[in-house]
Amino acid sequence: MGILWWSSSAKPKTGNSDSLNQDSEPLPSDLANYLESKDSELSNREFKSLLRRQSDNAKISKELEKEDESQSQDFLSMVSAPAQSEKEAEKKIEEIRLPTPISTSLNMKTPMDYTNYELEKYKRENDEKECVLINCSEIQHAFFECLGTQSVWDKIGAATSVDGDQCNKLADFFMACTKIQKNAFIMFDYSTLSTIEEMKNASKGIDEVFTRNFQSLDDVQDKEKFLRYTKELRDKREEFYQRFGK
Repeated sequence: MGILWWSSSAKPKTGNSDSLNQDSEPLPSDLANYLESKDSELSNREFKSLLRRQSDNAKISKELEKEDESQSQDFLSMVSAPAQSEKEAEKKIEEIRLPTPISTSLNMKTPMDYTNYELEKYKRENDEKECVLINCSEIQHAFFECLGTQSVWDKIGAATSVDGDQCNKLADFFMACTKIQKNAFIMFDYSTLSTIEEMKNASKGIDEVFTRNFQSLDDVQDKEKFLRYTKELRDKREEFYQRFGK
């Protein structure tokens, strides 16, 4: 194997120089200086192989840098995607606005349309069940207050007592109120009423008759008082029918 000697005074042959220029890139300055000051122990083939490896390593390093940059961009996109989606969703929600009573009324073509809208809204918020609970709410409130004032021993004694205590009687009175008033709303055909004024008047009249006749569970269980209540409720219904032309 031939040995190529490099020195500051020696120059490579033209043929070898052309071959090196074709197969490799120019030498870095530090490598050239080193070769000028030291004798090389590499053959032409080994020297060319070294240059190729350096060139290949440089290309691989650039490709890895590009790949890392691409992965970083993908990661940033993945992280920012949820935030971007939230912003887009919020923007869509702002664009889609639910109708309000004012906007709905402005879209009504006639006063009758607005009247029908208000009626349907009132019916949904004040159906028979809701009105019964409102009319009996005072009894329910008294029951909860009674429970709050009882001690643990009072509750134990009430559970073992045959007649029960005041709180149990209030609970039974509340249940009786809901049952009796539910039947009263059916008697007034509450679900078929066509105006808000009619529904308010019927609910108020039913509650007035009940409150006037029943103050406790004992009153509900009294037959004479219950018959008087039934008669007054019928009279109230006839008065209601005459007033609203039913």
